[in-house]
Amino acid sequence: MTNPKTFWQTAFVFTFFANLAILVWSAMRWAEIGVILYRSVWGVALLLYLGILAGCVFLFFWIKTGDSRVEQLVSLLELTPLSNIFWRGLGWGLFAGILLLIPWLKFTLRVGEVVKGSTQDPVLTTILFYWICWWLVLLTSAALKVALKTSWQGGFAAALVILGVAYEIFIRFRVVSDYPFSLGWSETSRYFYASLYFSKSLYGETFPLSTLHPTRYFLQSLAYLIPSWGLTEHRFWQFLLWIALTGMAAISLAWRVLLSPLPSGEGSRGEGWLFAGWFFLYLLLVGVYYHLTVIIFVPLLFVSPKHPWRSLIAILFASLWAGVSRVNWFPMPAMIAVAIYLLEVQYSNTRPLDYLKWPFLWTLTGLLAALAAQAAYIPLSGNANNPEMFASSFTSDLLWYRLWPNALFPLGIVPAILIVSGPFLLVLIAATLQQWKRLHPLRWLGLWGMIFVLFAGSLVVSVKIGGGGDLHNMDTYAVLLGVVSAWFIGGKVVSESGTDFSLSRSWPVTSIALLIPLLFLIPSLAPLITYNKPWAQNQLQQLKTLVEAANGPILFTTERHLVTFGQIDVAMIPEYERVTLMEAAMSNNRKMLEQLYSDLRAHRFALIVSGKENLFVKEDEPFAEENNVWNLRIAPYILCYYESVALFESDYSRFEVFAPRAAPGVCP
Repeated sequence: MTNPKTFWQTAFVFTFFANLAILVWSAMRWAEIGVILYRSVWGVALLLYLGILAGCVFLFFWIKTGDSRVEQLVSLLELTPLSNIFWRGLGWGLFAGILLLIPWLKFTLRVGEVVKGSTQDPVLTTILFYWICWWLVLLTSAALKVALKTSWQGGFAAALVILGVAYEIFIRFRVVSDYPFSLGWSETSRYFYASLYFSKSLYGETFPLSTLHPTRYFLQSLAYLIPSWGLTEHRFWQFLLWIALTGMAAISLAWRVLLSPLPSGEGSRGEGWLFAGWFFLYLLLVGVYYHLTVIIFVPLLFVSPKHPWRSLIAILFASLWAGVSRVNWFPMPAMIAVAIYLLEVQYSNTRPLDYLKWPFLWTLTGLLAALAAQAAYIPLSGNANNPEMFASSFTSDLLWYRLWPNALFPLGIVPAILIVSGPFLLVLIAATLQQWKRLHPLRWLGLWGMIFVLFAGSLVVSVKIGGGGDLHNMDTYAVLLGVVSAWFIGGKVVSESGTDFSLSRSWPVTSIALLIPLLFLIPSLAPLITYNKPWAQNQLQQLKTLVEAANGPILFTTERHLVTFGQIDVAMIPEYERVTLMEAAMSNNRKMLEQLYSDLRAHRFALIVSGKENLFVKEDEPFAEENNVWNLRIAPYILCYYESVALFESDYSRFEVFAPRAAPGVCP
């Protein structure tokens, strides 16, 4: 249990720096727009900010003096009299109100937006909103302290984790919409690729399966077992996959390190569930896709050094799954298992080869299983004639500048992953420095070696063209680091003497870890998707009329779900979906590209439904290289042999319908 004084000192430090940041941000804006503070209401804000800063400094050092009045104040702040059922109910009510108030304020104030016809300054409105959020978080901590009859630390942790989980679920749920077109560049592509598992019943013939993320689309395809489900229901199913499978991985780790065997006392049990909630947020903040969580929770649930053969079976299954998931995840089942072995099995009176025989067998089995699964999937998927698509990531350009702040990702890959994984990294560094004598060097070398290799490899994957816009390609590093650190946090590491040892926990570090997800989530809050339904239905009807009247095959490079779900009645052409086409363009897959050029030249398609095509070359803009490679290898050939006959645009989607030209236009 952390000393209450430590909590309050940490709270004062955080409040000081939060208000200092707000003050600096406000001052810069005041200077920019020429605010005269002594004539403006913002002058009152300045005095308030300065007063809070001075108060935080005074209280921080006053607590350190040991004054008897400090003890009285801390005792009073424990809110012990507010422990009956009335006050606990009031605490839950206050928490629920704040839970709804934060997004309501953001949506109502339209934080970060320039509101037409409004005199409010969008920057100052944003500053004020985040300042209010900090105080609401502290108030939520008090509410949950009373409601849960816990400490201030427990209330603060519960507030941040529960708010974070609630907002994460809301953000994921907001895309469950009946909007008939795609909500993003590739949003509805996912439902087409999932449908390929049922192509015979849906399209009347068997099509090749996806070359990208097959296990993801397999999980999504289960929704097609209910024939009446349409786009809205499939969006909801994908939402459930994100929440349920990520939650399964988080609970599995918490179960291994904090919940099983169940620690005595409700506090320990609550701590375990809070860790599960926080790790749930961590996985989604990194961007670990739901189909990859199977590779996490299977080893966590079934691998045990005490049961090496059962562990081998678990590694085999997870590795087969990895083999048809992502190349960089091939070694992950074995790596998680080896990490568990190194954390739980002491090295004593044995030779290195004897100690490492099971890790070696697990690793060899896992890698061979993953490679065999991929090799088997290529012909079984129907893509034996184009195996290059399975290795496209090895021939794509690497954009190293994306490791650092850039137009696509303002934080940059390296700073962002160090922020997000920083708490786990600090835990492992502290464990190494404080406890290095308690584990054999071979064990430390194995743990740090795997993490370093995954970090370096993930950086390479992140700079591949098509990536670098978020952290999802740093997933293997982030997962293994989290698993290893969690063993130290939970005190499950077995030392060479055979005893478990736990790491002393730093409340300031814990507080920072708890805050990080919310710092990313609150700016991401947005209202549920709304749209003009009559307009959308009219657009859909126009598109339906146009393509169904055409005399010949129709190629949908985008919006294929309209055919999948029967909203447009034409035959499905499986080739050249935009995600696969972009992958071919980025990797310069000449076989697929030349086939596309040939089909376009021969006017194979009566109409093409594609994104709004142009030949613009971008510089220093988000996804400039991706835009340019498409406009070098795809768009010129479409515009050469086809011309636009209709344009469909909305807030969420934009696409055109192209018809064959009577004579070729400007061609490459």
